[in-house]
Amino acid sequence: METVFLAMSGGLDSSFAAHLLTKQGFNVVGVTFALLPKGLTSTSNPKACCSLDSIERARRTADALAIPHYVMNLRPEFEQHVIERFISEYRSGRTPNPCVLCNEHIKFSSFVSKALALGADKVATGHYAKIDCSGKQWTLKKPRDRQKDQTYFLYPLRQELLKRILFPLADCTKQNVRAEMSSIWNRGEHISESQDICFIQDNDYRGFMRRFIAPRKGDILFVDGRRLGCHEGVHLYTIGQRKGLNIPFAEPLYVTEIRPEENLLIVGPKEYLQRRTLIADEINMLVPTRSGRASAKVRYRHKEVACTYSVSDGRLEVSFDTPVSAVTPGQSVVLYDEDTVLGGGAILRAR
Repeated sequence: METVFLAMSGGLDSSFAAHLLTKQGFNVVGVTFALLPKGLTSTSNPKACCSLDSIERARRTADALAIPHYVMNLRPEFEQHVIERFISEYRSGRTPNPCVLCNEHIKFSSFVSKALALGADKVATGHYAKIDCSGKQWTLKKPRDRQKDQTYFLYPLRQELLKRILFPLADCTKQNVRAEMSSIWNRGEHISESQDICFIQDNDYRGFMRRFIAPRKGDILFVDGRRLGCHEGVHLYTIGQRKGLNIPFAEPLYVTEIRPEENLLIVGPKEYLQRRTLIADEINMLVPTRSGRASAKVRYRHKEVACTYSVSDGRLEVSFDTPVSAVTPGQSVVLYDEDTVLGGGAILRAR
């Protein structure tokens, strides 16, 4: 019997994953992460996946399934790889994706390493994604429920780790998960959704950033160079942002460019957000290919766009068939060949 360490957030998906794994005959060990360092208490965001409430919900679910449950301290790793990186990226005028960082450095790095050292054969999470093996090649694929597809956040997974990971919800739909959980315990409604960025309360990015970065006023320029106003710091803005500019103008204005070295925001009408190409670094290609045709996503909820890509000297260049709006440095670009994830990287710049 294989031993599987399951990351349990206390939410509906990981709870159902625990049920499926026990039903399939695995020796399941539930693990909830303690992530937030001192000063960012887990009581501040009860819906987050690492709050005190989520730990208690995960414990109750484990008790109901008669599986052991432990809390794993990953605070130092989370502070270094997620929180500090998040702050430094915003300071540099980039917009990071903390869920991608958490998957790369916490769930599928620190957690995997510790789980295997403690005797696990495999690890599992409640992500909606699928891992397939054809011959000796392991691939990451989209799940059955395309509306809940989370492969965008999982592209940093290393090829050599895929054989150690289980995604029990690969062939499930969210609707069926809800229905079956209610049927199993007749109290599925008590299992809430874990959501929100765990270290930011009420999604108040600006309030969070003000705790770490002092205001630094600078100019807001129109795309033609005209000065239109003043900002409180480039770290408070992101590409495509419209709210918070406080500039009276004849038409809506959006942040089209951030120049941190000059402390400048460039704004313009929506059409100035269109980009044809991008360069990404920190790339991870799950399918060993150097160039070709694919479809690409530059944000989780964005539609895929047909493109041509090439990989060279640790950089990924993507050229879109049609312009894409609000391509944002710091966010991720992920490449797909139909339902297979080819790879991706962190967007460095676009034009």
